[in-house]
Amino acid sequence: MLSSYADDSNAYIVCQVLASQLFAIPVFLIVGANFVYPQSLIALLFGSLQVFPSFFYMKALKIEETSKVAALEYVYPLFVFIGSVLLLGEVLELKHCVGGLLLLVGTLLISYKKNESDSNSLYSNGSNSNSSNIKPFLSALSPAIKPFLSYWVLTTAYYLSLKYLLLSIDEWNLYIWSSLGSLMVVLPLMGIRSIRSEVKSFFSQGSLAVGALISEETFQFLGIIFSIFAYAVGSVTLVSSVGALQPIVTVLFILGMGILTPKLAKAMNEKTDGSSLKQKGISFMVIAAGIYFVS
Repeated sequence: MLSSYADDSNAYIVCQVLASQLFAIPVFLIVGANFVYPQSLIALLFGSLQVFPSFFYMKALKIEETSKVAALEYVYPLFVFIGSVLLLGEVLELKHCVGGLLLLVGTLLISYKKNESDSNSLYSNGSNSNSSNIKPFLSALSPAIKPFLSYWVLTTAYYLSLKYLLLSIDEWNLYIWSSLGSLMVVLPLMGIRSIRSEVKSFFSQGSLAVGALISEETFQFLGIIFSIFAYAVGSVTLVSSVGALQPIVTVLFILGMGILTPKLAKAMNEKTDGSSLKQKGISFMVIAAGIYFVS
């Protein structure tokens, strides 16, 4: 959709939020909304935290393979766990530390891009100190790491805020007020002429584009609702870790399609050679183990 219907990822995010209101309005009419001070105001701010990570995610998606982006996205449980220990008083155990370390290692593995220039640089500098090899290693990491640093921090703030709000506000009210908060964030973007034009162009491209967007938002709505109810009854660390199993399914699906239809893999900029598959497979096993221990 991003490549076929929208040239500007910011405009696409605006389209997503506008489409999501199709679900918020029926919920409001059926369930209603109670204003509770200050929780409702915090929920509005919470809604903005749903939107801002999307900007960094879209930026990463433009510069990296989808499978790697899916893996990097779900490193956030490490940050959630640290935040839950510092802010919510959850207990830090040895297995959680091991899980955090595995998540970090898995992130480095999935994001590392080895090429000949890196190898030559390492061999030519073999007589130098180990510190001389740090720069080539860092330069070989995925460029998606940079936008994901902001993504991880904002996503962590989102889930910690969610758990805090659910202590004093019910799930449906949280959804309604947070949806309104998301809308308040994107409306100012409509004041930008290029984005406004892109949004108008998207919705004028016919039923296929609009139908695909509504279908995506339907699954998004269900995912948000189920996650909110899950956080209401479970530990923020545990629920985040369980949710972080998603990229394993995502990557298997993408790679499966890529292997069966090489043209699709090429179109999606996915590498399916033996070396790349081995790197991704090992990385995901490490990340899966890290999620298990963190949870």
